[in-house]
Amino acid sequence: MRFLCLLLIASVAMFALAAPTPPTPAESSEGLPTDDAILAGLRDFRTAYDYDAGYLEKLLKASPGAYRAFDGGQSMSIYRKALPLDAHYVARVATMQVEDCGPCTQVNLRMAIEAGVERSLLETLLKNPDELPKELRGVRDHARAVVGAEQLDPDRAERLRAAYGDEGLAELAIVITGCRIYPTLKRALLENESCIIGDLEY
Repeated sequence: MRFLCLLLIASVAMFALAAPTPPTPAESSEGLPTDDAILAGLRDFRTAYDYDAGYLEKLLKASPGAYRAFDGGQSMSIYRKALPLDAHYVARVATMQVEDCGPCTQVNLRMAIEAGVERSLLETLLKNPDELPKELRGVRDHARAVVGAEQLDPDRAERLRAAYGDEGLAELAIVITGCRIYPTLKRALLENESCIIGDLEY
């Protein structure tokens, strides 16, 4: 009898462990955020950074699947492990400048300040880029050359590799690529009328 009781208890415990956790209201049955949860997140982002995310909301409403495909690439622009903070944000801002997207440049400036980048460095980047420290000037010039489809400088790339290592150069490639998806998506959706760079706050 004791053996049967122990067996029953063990069976119940195994069933409890195997039973799937019911999805929370913010998750679908597949464990993914619901459309409403994504929309709420976009609106929170808009409020936090004064950024017009209307084009992303329209994409989500038109095709949740297309939005989720886009969402899979968003982490590229924020991934940072080997690159110093200032190099990471110099690449982000420089990329957006060449893409000629004012709101995207502005939101990256706000994020840079929030992350701890000195305002004086951002001012130099925007107004007197030739006065940037040598390595950061190399980051800016590399990002601008990549985005502007200019002739790339192998010597500059090697200097960046020497400064930041193979991992840092790989991160630089990813952050440049990741930042471009936002203004590109805007243009593809014909939502780029607000992209012009005006006065920037930092």
